[in-house]
Amino acid sequence: MLYELGMHRIELPGKVPKPTAKSRLILWHENQVLMNGVDISWPFSGADIDQNPCEFVGTLNGKAYFTTTIRELPAKADTRSLRDIAFVGETAFMLCGRARAHLDWRTQHRFCSQCGQSVHQVAQEFAMECVPCRLRFYPRISPCIIVLITHGRRILLAQGEKNREQGWYSTLAGFIESGESAEQAVIREVKEEVNVDVKNIRYLNSQAWPFPNQLMLGYSAEYAGGEIIPAVGEIADAAWFDIDELPKHPPSISIAGWMIRQFRESISG
Repeated sequence: MLYELGMHRIELPGKVPKPTAKSRLILWHENQVLMNGVDISWPFSGADIDQNPCEFVGTLNGKAYFTTTIRELPAKADTRSLRDIAFVGETAFMLCGRARAHLDWRTQHRFCSQCGQSVHQVAQEFAMECVPCRLRFYPRISPCIIVLITHGRRILLAQGEKNREQGWYSTLAGFIESGESAEQAVIREVKEEVNVDVKNIRYLNSQAWPFPNQLMLGYSAEYAGGEIIPAVGEIADAAWFDIDELPKHPPSISIAGWMIRQFRESISG
């Protein structure tokens, strides 16, 4: 399902368009998306909009998408979490992830972090500006690396302390530090989390992961040495697994699951 988005074209025009009869609206209630049957959006006119203003999300296939929250749910309403939307489709996931990030950004950036005064929307840009300080604030994006480590037919998967109860194992990931390249972050994170050295680091793909604002940069790397020692307090377990004997792991809607699937197909193909 990853890269279904390539069949569409989401545009972010510099000037926010005015709503028309073709415009669509993504509605939220307590961080849940209100579904319109199998669709994530509603006609703009006639929607029961809260007092919060509508925010522009983007234009998809000629239709402008906006988003807002609603105060009360209609009877027998069907709502989905943002993670559930990932199973609806990547296009829906991208639109909802961007909508949620934009609403949160608006809520969290009402004042200048330097002088404390109110900030204002820049006319033709996704930015808030403090006039006295001449500072602009953009929606936050946190770059992260996520890496599939291979050793022959085996891959290294780890279970985070937070995932122990669910039994999930996944590829290693971490935030990129200031002044650090993505490749340096791969080497550092792997060493910190499981005490393993890697080589032949290769970029594979990326995915926006709105929990809350990560941009996952996917890499593959080969095992270069070291004994697995899980980081205390962070990694509950880590081990090598044959590609045909994997534990419970992320589905292909995530970049972790996609990388695992791609490796399996390269081995079997």
